[in-house]
Amino acid sequence: MKVQTQPHPQATVLIAHGPLIGDEVADLRRAIDSAAGPATKRVIIDMSDVPYLDSAGIEMLAEVCGTQLFPLTRPKLAALSETCREALDLTDVLPRLEVYDTVENALRSCQR
Repeated sequence: MKVQTQPHPQATVLIAHGPLIGDEVADLRRAIDSAAGPATKRVIIDMSDVPYLDSAGIEMLAEVCGTQLFPLTRPKLAALSETCREALDLTDVLPRLEVYDTVENALRSCQR
């Protein structure tokens, strides 16, 4: 999976490209771990170019983005496709995630 990084004053935006499946999950996880270092407090994952995800992708998002241990630093998701949203909803993971319709809305939420 290709993951682009865009630094913003309020957060780092990770733009994921391709399906979030199997071995591809590790690429996004590494990008999240790298972006969530001590210099950056907020991470937003732009999912607009992720057409679908499998159980490995759902599990990783639940683990990384669904934790309540550090609510201010947990990654936010933006621009989920309908297929990804449905998969996360059917597995009851969606309610545990912080999801925004657009990257811009997610960035605005970091200003609070």
